[in-house]
Amino acid sequence: MIVRFVRDSIRRSPRRKALIITAIALGTAVATAMLGVMLSIGDKINLELRAAGANIVVTPQAAALTGGAGGVTTAVSGPSSDIQEALVPNVKKIFWALNITGYAPSLLAHDGPLTLEGVSFAADAPGIRSVNLSWQLKQGRWAEAPGDCMIGAGLARRNNWATGRDINVLGEACHIAGVVSSGDEADDRVLLPLARLQQLLHKPGVVDRIDVAALTKPEDDFARKDPKTMTAKEFERWDCTNYVTSIAHQIQEAIPGTDARPVRRVADSEGKILDKISGLMALITLAALLSAGLTVWSLTATTMMERRGEIAIMQAIGGARWLVATILGSEIALIGLAGGIIGAFGGVWLAHLVGESVFHDTIEISWILPFLIMLAAMLVALAGAAQPLRRALRLEPAVILREGI
Repeated sequence: MIVRFVRDSIRRSPRRKALIITAIALGTAVATAMLGVMLSIGDKINLELRAAGANIVVTPQAAALTGGAGGVTTAVSGPSSDIQEALVPNVKKIFWALNITGYAPSLLAHDGPLTLEGVSFAADAPGIRSVNLSWQLKQGRWAEAPGDCMIGAGLARRNNWATGRDINVLGEACHIAGVVSSGDEADDRVLLPLARLQQLLHKPGVVDRIDVAALTKPEDDFARKDPKTMTAKEFERWDCTNYVTSIAHQIQEAIPGTDARPVRRVADSEGKILDKISGLMALITLAALLSAGLTVWSLTATTMMERRGEIAIMQAIGGARWLVATILGSEIALIGLAGGIIGAFGGVWLAHLVGESVFHDTIEISWILPFLIMLAAMLVALAGAAQPLRRALRLEPAVILREGI
């Protein structure tokens, strides 16, 4: 009986029902898209922000940090100022190895007024281009031959140097293969192949810095706690979370005699940007669901006013209020479910569209999300209809029937 009543009731006023379904579908579609993007946006934003350079810098414990990759340089303050190059791959042997998107060992030297930096020019780790994605090749090509070098755009401009010219570096000729624009200290440096600079300095197999780019979770109050003051359980939780500080700690343990520190300018920016975007998407989601709920309230209020006589008759023939509420609530919940199904599938498509247009990548949405959205659609429909339904049930059947409605 209840099923037949609900079915017959849904068939009435199809235009109004369609408006409710459309409102819920639009609201849940936006909610699905925003939640889908928000839940998978962290790594994608981190990848986008990797263009800012390394967020972890590894130096010998005898070196003092004075700035970072994109702003970090090192100054020798003790005899043990080198890292064995053979230990550099240990960066990828930590628990969070899969979160390391790139790393680049380097060696710094000076030749009169020139600052020299030995690096690998490979696009993949351990190349400098795997860390500094924003570097742009202004002229020429990337250095390939041992006798090649690159120069920063600022250095090239001041000295009127161009590609194809030979310059003297540490008493040896160096062929300028290209001019690179980095936006940091590298603009004022001569970049040589790492092995070549090691040979010129008579320092085979050593580096003095490792720039590391890692996908990290924005830091919270727990992440900023001193690991030395943590209990064993707290330390395990901290170490098993991809905070920039915990990854730096693991790298420091993997390469003895080093000091791994976050580049705060980069790491803090990532957290702030991600928090703001996530907050904005959560606000849009709430606004969309609230708009859907208000639309349901408006249309249901009109419907309840028109169906006062029907409700009064059901109560007059012995129908309890809870039974009438169950029948009408089931009708509203089914309408909400219909809108939720449409909205969930539309939202998945919209999330993929946002991913392709904004991040140029596919957004991966958990299969659980559409089902949660369908449940949310039913709850939104019931919440929107709760006040009009409660008001209609409070009316006295005798008064309504006496009015002839």
